[in-house]
Amino acid sequence: MQNIFRHTILQRYLLREWFRIFLPSLTCFELLMFLGFAVQLLHKGLDIVALRVLIPHLFVQALPYSIPAALLTATSMTYGRMSADHEIVAIQTSGVHILKIIIPVFVAGGIFCLITLSLVSEVLPRSYYRIISLQERALNNILAGRLATFQKKLDLYPYQIYVGSVENNINKDIVVLEYANDYVINVILAEEGSIAMDEKDKKILLTLRRGEFLKPNYKKTEEIPRMGVFRETTFEISLKEVKRGASTRYMTLFQLWKYNKDITAEMAKNRETSSSAEKNKDQLTKELAVQREELSELSRRREKLLLELKRSNENVIRQKTKIEGLENECKIAKNFILVANENLIQIKRENKQGGSLNDGKDKKIMQIKETIEREKQRIYSIEQKVATASDIKAEETKKIASFSQTIAEINNRREVLLKNIGVAEDESNINAKMEILRGNDVSIHKRLSQAFSCIPFIIIGVPMGIMLRSGHLIIGVGTSFMVILFLYYPLVVTGIVLAKDTFVPVVPAIWGADIILFLGGMFIFRKLFAR
Repeated sequence: MQNIFRHTILQRYLLREWFRIFLPSLTCFELLMFLGFAVQLLHKGLDIVALRVLIPHLFVQALPYSIPAALLTATSMTYGRMSADHEIVAIQTSGVHILKIIIPVFVAGGIFCLITLSLVSEVLPRSYYRIISLQERALNNILAGRLATFQKKLDLYPYQIYVGSVENNINKDIVVLEYANDYVINVILAEEGSIAMDEKDKKILLTLRRGEFLKPNYKKTEEIPRMGVFRETTFEISLKEVKRGASTRYMTLFQLWKYNKDITAEMAKNRETSSSAEKNKDQLTKELAVQREELSELSRRREKLLLELKRSNENVIRQKTKIEGLENECKIAKNFILVANENLIQIKRENKQGGSLNDGKDKKIMQIKETIEREKQRIYSIEQKVATASDIKAEETKKIASFSQTIAEINNRREVLLKNIGVAEDESNINAKMEILRGNDVSIHKRLSQAFSCIPFIIIGVPMGIMLRSGHLIIGVGTSFMVILFLYYPLVVTGIVLAKDTFVPVVPAIWGADIILFLGGMFIFRKLFAR
């Protein structure tokens, strides 16, 4: 009982010394992180008024980064001072195992690990959501005072453009919002303006007239600070800007898990025979572009052929009608010749019976013969026209057959392309869902690894402090900064990049920094105990 009591006193002493360094370290790192976040927001354009309202949220956002750094600093400085003052040697000489003076700090680290976990999983998302809510209230106040309804909304990150109405191709009551990440930094109001697209340079030219620059007031939404006015201004919006994706920062861990579960269930319904796992996003995009271009070209050819087919059918009908008319004319001409021949025979018969020809009958015979000859010429001309019309009809019939066959082939190819495009779009949709799923996994494991980094920092802080044998503030903070800035965070950033942009598994990529730090600490522990 006496040994247990003595160890308890020693552990209380150790925790008191540890907290004596931890609290100032946490305050120092918290201020540094807060200043870093504030400078970033000010650099992006957020004004002091808005920043003043966001101060509590910025302190909350800084905590998950400050706590692990403070744990490492406090642990290394505490055990460094004890090692420099030979207290650790005295404790070991008195028969107390070194684990007795390490376990309390591990327990404290575990508690702060749970605190950090609650921050990154529940508190921070709610803080982010609170910031957006404040921003939306300020923006809604501006929009409500400017637009009753809006006809158009253009999302060209980092800009959002609202148009109240369009009169005679002139945009009226325009509101332009400029974002920096998830923060609105500028609001521009204009009575009218024009939007022109430059397809060559892939940019939009926005010309605004009679307007003003505003800043959203996050604290007093009824107030709209006015920064300046203008008569006319023009600025460019590049279409090459990356679109803002749906942020998961506003979702808690449980919401992310539920979101992933819903996506997985939806993918299970649609994933029948998809080969999307074998094709990446770029391949699918290229395939879809090629197939859509081919489909568009086939559609243009099909429309042209259908127009030609229509003309050929109309021409065949015209030639049929023409042939029928010509054949009727030919029949009339033949009938006329037949009647003329009968009249000629009748006159010749009368002449034989009468025995002599007079000038009147002779002239009549000549007229009949001329008429017969003229009608024969007419029949010949009609037959030539019929032959020509028949040739045209035959040629058009061949064209119709050729056009019909080509259109049938194009229709078959279009059906194949439409089917392939549908499959590729399904694969692209699955790939997009897989990308969302992977992004959510990265966000989940990033938060968890950030929370559980407290344990590796404690593990590496104890032997590092004992080996440094110094409790000096500059040495402790400097060593902590070196471990954090030159070892831990480069590994974290590398892991996040690998997890997002490659096919490296998410868990080893995101947890790699913690694992390396943990193994490094255990290796130093082993060397220290062996010595």
